[in-house]
Amino acid sequence: MYLAILTVDPSKLALRETFRGDHDSYWGDKMARIRVAGPQLSDDGATRLGQILILDAPDRETATDLVMKDPFVVQGLFSDIQIRRFRMSVDSGVTQ
Repeated sequence: MYLAILTVDPSKLALRETFRGDHDSYWGDKMARIRVAGPQLSDDGATRLGQILILDAPDRETATDLVMKDPFVVQGLFSDIQIRRFRMSVDSGVTQ
């Protein structure tokens, strides 16, 4: 598995609404690859700081390809993208 940490470029937040449909369509047939995903939020619970994905991918190349072809990434919504190998050690409170 791979962890993708994407940090929003605050000056490009408008791109999120513009390309939301393309983003959702892109991930539609790839949902089985996503173990966990969601936004990073500021303490106010509303301001988006980025996104985190845990991807079920066999290698870094596949994980990177999945992330880099996301329309949000292609359009430059994120200022920083990190992709790291990840091993699940606890899942829903159960040690793996």
